[in-house]
Amino acid sequence: MQLNSKNLGDGGPIDDEHDSADEEVHYEHHIPGAKRTDDGSRKSRVEVLTMEVAFSPTGREWSTVSGEGLHVYSLDDDMIFDPMALTEAVTPSAVHANLKSRKFGMALVMSLHLNEFALVKTVIEEIPYSSISTVSRSIGQEHLSQLIQFLSKCMEDSPHIEYYLQWCIELLQTHGMFMERNRGKFLR
Repeated sequence: MQLNSKNLGDGGPIDDEHDSADEEVHYEHHIPGAKRTDDGSRKSRVEVLTMEVAFSPTGREWSTVSGEGLHVYSLDDDMIFDPMALTEAVTPSAVHANLKSRKFGMALVMSLHLNEFALVKTVIEEIPYSSISTVSRSIGQEHLSQLIQFLSKCMEDSPHIEYYLQWCIELLQTHGMFMERNRGKFLR
């Protein structure tokens, strides 16, 4: 900082800076010919060696495999990565074991990961009427669209109309605001 008489007033220096150990003093370094000042900070991006790249069928998501691990990217802010689908423990026998131990929410999520209509229908119909509200609250937003599609397929030829309508009511009460915000996704 240079002394300059234009910065002096009757009571001393005009500038608002006080010399205190708690405050940071920011000095501007002028570079000859530059219009901006140089604060000395530099930004560099980390380079990662990628071994494999894969794109989703829609082109909105892509993933890479590197020495750092698996990286999943999306153009959508609402994409939720659920690593449960990547385990070898998600099998039809594990779904049936969860049904026997009355873990209905886990059984339904696992069956949705396997994406087999007969298995999902079996799980849905094994869930007691009194447990529908609890299970519908345990379903995450990432599985909601898929579950609604399965419910509509099951309703086509089922005599259990009231049972499936209860599913629809509970899903609307639990996830209705999310479905309203993402109306385009759920209109079909």
